[in-house]
Amino acid sequence: MTAEKLSTRYDRGLEHDRLYERALAEFRMLVLHPRTRLASLRAFLDHELPRGRPYYVKVLFLETVARMLGREWVSDDCDFIDVTIGTSRLQALAISLSLDLREADRTRNAPAALVLTPYGEQHTLMPQLIGLLFDSLGWTSEVLEPSALKTSIFARAVEEADVACIGWSNIRLAAEFKTLIRDVRKHRRGPRLPLIVGGAAALDSVDFLVGLGIDCICDSVYSAVKICESYYELERISQQASAAGRTAVVTPSGIDWLTP
Repeated sequence: MTAEKLSTRYDRGLEHDRLYERALAEFRMLVLHPRTRLASLRAFLDHELPRGRPYYVKVLFLETVARMLGREWVSDDCDFIDVTIGTSRLQALAISLSLDLREADRTRNAPAALVLTPYGEQHTLMPQLIGLLFDSLGWTSEVLEPSALKTSIFARAVEEADVACIGWSNIRLAAEFKTLIRDVRKHRRGPRLPLIVGGAAALDSVDFLVGLGIDCICDSVYSAVKICESYYELERISQQASAAGRTAVVTPSGIDWLTP
């Protein structure tokens, strides 16, 4: 029950948690200050957030700050320079934290997540945060820039991934998004790759995405990663059942194992 309540809290966003009100306000000011260094942002995450929370809450904290800046931009409470400075610093921080986690010891059999954006997409902060969130939860992640979609790196990453998350924010890139989905499926020779999509354009294009066979549409990095974890766990259970000559069936009470 505690885990379920925590999951609901994090899925709603930390702006709804009173324990983070002061930290969010102070960090936002720090991110926008012209003289703030990356080391200062990292130190804030290490020492100024509520104690005793799992590492991935740092990632959700960064996502919340990004969404706060987005809302302020829409309501004309901050200008283009503020948004540009804030998002670039958040992205640099996400990349820095990801590098730290990837240098730590990893389980050789950890599931692999591929994070993509369609060619021409310039909003790449959230994909970087998704990659960081996967890293913080023990996965291996690979965040590919749009420029890598025509290289052998893309083909190799698609073949090795257990799930793929695609960020799509610019509604004018519908054709490029459709091409990306086609290319992912073309390069996938193994089991079908689950496709999870998020972003402003995705949330406004549900019918279009359903028509392309997208598995799930998400509105936050946390929900995207938790859904990917569920996909991976169900696939693992299905493989175990098949190896044992049985069938695993999902029911409201859990997993039932059936023997032919």
